[in-house]
Amino acid sequence: MNNLSHDRARERHEINTAVEVYDNLRDIYLGRLVNIHTEGLMIMGDVRLEEDKLYKLDLLLPEYINERNSIHLGVDCLWVRNADHNGKHWAGFSIIDISPQATEDIRGLINLLSAG
Repeated sequence: MNNLSHDRARERHEINTAVEVYDNLRDIYLGRLVNIHTEGLMIMGDVRLEEDKLYKLDLLLPEYINERNSIHLGVDCLWVRNADHNGKHWAGFSIIDISPQATEDIRGLINLLSAG
């Protein structure tokens, strides 16, 4: 099994509520979280990001999870695609820097959204 098919086999958890994503270093709004798992995520937004670039992201949670209202991640942008409408862009990321706390917060976010 090659890496691509292995990556695609990972369960992705769609996000049906607003989880806003910000670039931590530039303090700008990037878009909304589309799906997530503990090793990667996808966002859609107005800002076109760069492939093969590292970013520090802040995910602003819709409600407190584990007594926190945001998740901080270091990510590598794997790909960027234009969406079919309104100048939006899709971007897929591999999570490369994550604390044990952030891992638990992602699991909590998945549980919260799958229970809703």
